[in-house]
Amino acid sequence: MNNPITDSLSKSPSALRQLVQVDRAISELRRGRSLPIKCHDDNRLIASVETIDPAIIAQFQSDAKDLTYLLITGQRAKYLGFDAPPHETIYRLIPTKGMPLAQLRVIADPVWALGSTQKAQAFLSTWTLAACDGTDTLCMQLAKQAELLPALLISHAPHTSEHDEWSIDIDDVLGGIAAQSRSLRIVSEAKVPLEDVEMARVIAFRPNDGGVEHLAIIVGEPDLAQPVLARLHSECFTGDLLGSLRCDCGPQLRGAIAHMAQAGGGILLYLAQEGRGIGLINKLRAYQLQDIGLDTVDANLALGFEEDERNYLPAAQILRLLKVPSVRLMTNNPKKVAALEGLGIKVTERVAHIIQANRYNEGYLFTKGTRGGHLFDLVRNPKVSNEQ
Repeated sequence: MNNPITDSLSKSPSALRQLVQVDRAISELRRGRSLPIKCHDDNRLIASVETIDPAIIAQFQSDAKDLTYLLITGQRAKYLGFDAPPHETIYRLIPTKGMPLAQLRVIADPVWALGSTQKAQAFLSTWTLAACDGTDTLCMQLAKQAELLPALLISHAPHTSEHDEWSIDIDDVLGGIAAQSRSLRIVSEAKVPLEDVEMARVIAFRPNDGGVEHLAIIVGEPDLAQPVLARLHSECFTGDLLGSLRCDCGPQLRGAIAHMAQAGGGILLYLAQEGRGIGLINKLRAYQLQDIGLDTVDANLALGFEEDERNYLPAAQILRLLKVPSVRLMTNNPKKVAALEGLGIKVTERVAHIIQANRYNEGYLFTKGTRGGHLFDLVRNPKVSNEQ
């Protein structure tokens, strides 16, 4: 099946280079390496606080031209107690007395702080909060793309000849991140009989950067001439595979497929956006914070993420590749309806998707209804649902 978006990317050396550069940048950050970034006005060296070691910190301090700082999100800054204006989303924390690794990790990771003898409030007075710039924002996007904690060590440092061999241009970062969400292509398809419907197919979609695949589960024979019964389901390892009772993702997944089978057909998009887009490891960190009393929204914010980091552009791309112009969307989340419509997919109806709650996820679901805007009655209706 032809895809004009990926066809154009394959013919554009610059677009392919940008995808490769972003993939390289993510790999370096996850491995704990320092990454040189070529910027318009200066050059920077960045590293993930989650993965660095003391040797990398020493490198930053020796290479720094005039400024080394910790980059964190506004949500994390507020959780730490800084007076962070609400309209800013990224901040620099500039050290006044050095930056030992233990301090960096306590500042960056609330879960690390749970088991540390150091407490952030004990030394935060030695850090100064300052505004960031556009390059800082792009660097933070790289950390989130890597599914690492949104905390980076950054220095404004001159690039040596050694650095220049593997440095990355900031324009390539911007172009590559944009291209990742719009470069899907079909790579495989097979009949897969399921427990609730024997006539089912699974189609795999891969981005041009070779990243993680998204899937479409085609139930029965949906009539594409009519609005198709569809669901956007974000992958959930703990709920879908292990049967976790902390969420209702597994029952939602299987319930949606069964409902589509009874309705004569439908399409379920299984999107690689674990933990509302923050990744499995960070979702487990959020669970640890929930265990000490935070709700699901505040746990994500404490880690430095937005309440929901998902991007529905891949879903819209998949529906276009499948030639689906309009859908009846199975969801209790009006934000999904708005997101799809904003991406050019017509949503003719929101179809409620009600699943029975249990004693482990009642508080979680209550937060979805009261703070997340999900449309179910948590007081009068014992059958409540959420969107993971």
